[in-house]
Amino acid sequence: MLHRITGRAVKCGPAAISAIAGVPTHEAAAVIRRLFDRPAVNGVHTDELAAALEELGWAPDYALRHPNYRNRRHARREQVWKRIFENVPFDVRAITLGTFLDAAPAGTWAISAGGHFVAYADGFVADSGAWFSRRPARWFRANPDHGRVALRRVREAVRFVRIAPGHFIRNPRPGRS
Repeated sequence: MLHRITGRAVKCGPAAISAIAGVPTHEAAAVIRRLFDRPAVNGVHTDELAAALEELGWAPDYALRHPNYRNRRHARREQVWKRIFENVPFDVRAITLGTFLDAAPAGTWAISAGGHFVAYADGFVADSGAWFSRRPARWFRANPDHGRVALRRVREAVRFVRIAPGHFIRNPRPGRS
């Protein structure tokens, strides 16, 4: 289930975190700034988004990557990417956003397509308001707002699962209790 995106930050990374975790975008941006010692969040990489969601109780359990994606700069910090995604199963496929969403994949997803993050769950999509609404809307390719972005290439799509209360995070950082 996606949450309505609330908060002051308007960038797509914090918006996807807000839709998945249910926190305001400015809190999601604050988590990224704290974790990565950044003065501002004007764009995020998948590793930063996943680390912030991990802090908020969500862990990646599956990923889909474009064949050429790993040949490019894919992470701000390679060691963070390895810590989070080292044991996460993945498939390599070239696919468009519309083809991916038309199949109605199960789970809660953060999708990087065309340099933009979109949140998806249970047939609903949401983002910062650039492509879709901040309020989760049912994915429907015939909708003109959805059809115009259906041909965007998916660079990476990561499915996240809620970590049960009392569970330890899979790969804890040093100094974390």
